[in-house]
Amino acid sequence: MTWPLVDLRTTPYGGRSLFAIQPIARGTNIFACEAPFAHVIYKDYRREVCAQCFAYAASISRSVGDPRTWSISSCRATAETVWFCTNECKVTWESGVIGPMIADVNALLGKAKIATRRNPVGDGYDPILPNAPTAQIMQDYIDKAWADVEDLVSSRARLSAYCSTMNLEDMEFEISRSVASAIVQRYIFDHHLANLAVSSIISTSDPWAEVLDLQSSELSNVSLRPYILAAHLRVYAFLCYSLPKHLRSYVHTARHILARDTGNAFGIWDGDSRDEMLGWGLWVGASYFNHSCCPNVQKTRVGRTMHFTTSRSIEIGEELCISYIDTDQNITQRRQDLEDSWFFKCRCQRCQSEEPDAEASPH
Repeated sequence: MTWPLVDLRTTPYGGRSLFAIQPIARGTNIFACEAPFAHVIYKDYRREVCAQCFAYAASISRSVGDPRTWSISSCRATAETVWFCTNECKVTWESGVIGPMIADVNALLGKAKIATRRNPVGDGYDPILPNAPTAQIMQDYIDKAWADVEDLVSSRARLSAYCSTMNLEDMEFEISRSVASAIVQRYIFDHHLANLAVSSIISTSDPWAEVLDLQSSELSNVSLRPYILAAHLRVYAFLCYSLPKHLRSYVHTARHILARDTGNAFGIWDGDSRDEMLGWGLWVGASYFNHSCCPNVQKTRVGRTMHFTTSRSIEIGEELCISYIDTDQNITQRRQDLEDSWFFKCRCQRCQSEEPDAEASPH
């Protein structure tokens, strides 16, 4: 697919990536991804972050003495309370379909989480947790664990008994909310309740197809952090237990989102200073950009929209890259951050110049 300025191509080193098909001047806004397909704002920040535009009440850009929480709210009997920076944001949010439905679902999840706090009977053994691998983790080990949890959730009685004492952890709950937001978006799209934002570069009639095109990091993530598999299985069981009936047929969305979230999601920060991470979101189109420690594109979030602007002049055929990390770090720190969160060893031009004997490779 092409756009007037860029072309999306498959590379041998970093999946799909964007390349310039004509010279691009510095400061050109080449791409905008309108809204995240999945997102969550952390519990501690929900009254401080506008539910519509993600504006942060405690931002350093606000005047001294301004309230550190928003005072405008939407309160409905079936939904959790959400907060807004202005009445305009409230009206925009309430006139839509996605936000109110996510708030309804989040209220159900909150009640279900409370119901998981019963003290377990016995030794606290968790039947959903996979046995520790005897050797290196392979994909069949992960698949077997998912097959086992599918067997558990196939019985409503067994699922209810399990979830009543699972004591869902706070971060597992945040992950559940993020996945549930994606499930709501799928439901809304399939039932033609609203037009969902898709990439402004890739034309598709189905935003879920864009999600599935993202690279899965399931095996890499579980291999590096074996504990994450148990958390994902528990999230899946919790969603099977707590989602309303009309959304349960979409619960298989969970594994796809969880497999792609790490390595593709972006933090929702308090501003350019990036002092506070308020949550995270999966802006699907934004994942088309590969990483470089000397990036030529800068990303900026304005409201819900992620904008990508060239930071210098770009030549024809040049790859367009952003930075995933703090590039002020030394090469060892940068590579460690990238391997920990994106599962690759950076071999960009800057890294090669700082380590002349490294094996040559584009990334």
